Amino acid sequence: MSGEIQARLVLQMKEAMRAKAKERLVLLRMLINDLKNEQDKLGDGKLEDGKLCEADELSVLRKAAKMRKDAADMALDAGREEMAKNELAELAIIETFLPTPLSPEETEEKLDALLAELGVSEKKETGKFMREWMSRYQTVTDGKLVQRLLTERLS
Repeated sequence: MSGEIQARLVLQMKEAMRAKAKERLVLLRMLINDLKNEQDKLGDGKLEDGKLCEADELSVLRKAAKMRKDAADMALDAGREEMAKNELAELAIIETFLPTPLSPEETEEKLDALLAELGVSEKKETGKFMREWMSRYQTVTDGKLVQRLLTERLS
């Protein structure tokens, strides 16, 4: 029924219930529901053992994190600091379930190493590079940063 991340969410939801942490509880329930909706959307035929794979779970959580970040930015732009503070607090909780992202320096190192490994030196080979990059580092890197660095290297 649930993957590893969903199981961690359920455990933390139970802890939040015991601690009577209402805001945290609401967020955790929402995330669990998002994962169940994704599981329903994919259907049993596309799931391994009827469970979401870790990449699918992380994708759902990254979407939720991006929504919170965007909402916080919009709230700050509108001068609604309290709302932004709440969104950022939710974002911090979600980020505890996401892998630690690579720093820009680490991203550059890995990008240069993969370029050398694959022998990619022309812009027309970008697709080849990105397929391999995403299979290795999708969950821990910022795609926009990778695209920018790749464009600089292959120009």
